[in-house]
Amino acid sequence: MGPLTRILHLLTALAVAVPGCANATDEAWWSYRDAYRTLVRFDKQAQAKHLIQQRLQVQPLQVTAMQEGLRLTLTGTHTALDLPLDAALHTKVPLLKSAFDDNAVLQLNRGAEAFAFRVRIAIAPRPDGLYPLQELRQACEQVLGMQMQLDPAAHQGQQCVGVSFAFARHSSPTLSLRTDAGTRAWPLSPGPLYPGEPDRVHPTATLRWDSGLTTGTLATTLTPLVIAAWIE
Repeated sequence: MGPLTRILHLLTALAVAVPGCANATDEAWWSYRDAYRTLVRFDKQAQAKHLIQQRLQVQPLQVTAMQEGLRLTLTGTHTALDLPLDAALHTKVPLLKSAFDDNAVLQLNRGAEAFAFRVRIAIAPRPDGLYPLQELRQACEQVLGMQMQLDPAAHQGQQCVGVSFAFARHSSPTLSLRTDAGTRAWPLSPGPLYPGEPDRVHPTATLRWDSGLTTGTLATTLTPLVIAAWIE
């Protein structure tokens, strides 16, 4: 197998950039042993992380990349496991010693020129759709703290300035901010899944701490695909 290394820029919700590789049929793949070593670092960090999550994302490198029928599998001589992708092409990769010993690979049924793998750290969604602002601030700090542990040079001097909520394409979420002064609708606008990325096809809502927000609860009617820490 001949690896084709791609240099990917670190983004605000990115834990690590992953080289894209191709096999004899030009399908994108990533060594499970390399993936395991990367992903397990999140679990090994001693800092608080109860409000955040780590996921693997299959990221399109081309606007025209065909996503319909996209399939990710963990494959080896003694390993065969489907890894379901959500609407944002995220999945949770299990950490399995058996797959590590089997020298399995994460295999995508698409070419390496169209997709790459990215490890993402973001804020975990709440099942009740209620997000106290103080908890969002704490979660944002947990994301930044984890990124500084994993890659201190890339995040030196940065700080959390807010959070962004991104929802599925063509969805119609309703957001409202509840405070002691009452409830008001929170605006949505087209934007990317993660701050700083070029796609502008998702309904998004942004809360910045410099806007004077200190207390209250943001309520959502739909579960967001991504709640990203806004880090500058």
